[in-house]
Amino acid sequence: MTDYEGRHFSLCNPEGPSSADLPLLLRRVADAIEQAGIASGEVLDVVISGDQITEHGSWWRASVYWSPSS
Repeated sequence: MTDYEGRHFSLCNPEGPSSADLPLLLRRVADAIEQAGIASGEVLDVVISGDQITEHGSWWRASVYWSPSS
């Protein structure tokens, strides 16, 4: 078995009308990945979920899992 260091972060859209804006969340996730200096090859998984429903629609959230390069 190979050991690796795993990390993650999660984001969601702000509460209110923009909570249902999926493209906004995807842009925020991409910006966060770039700002953290995470290389594409380090990303293990990206999970997008909108299972919490508000008056504005699905409240989108994302979790990014990665393993930093040595």
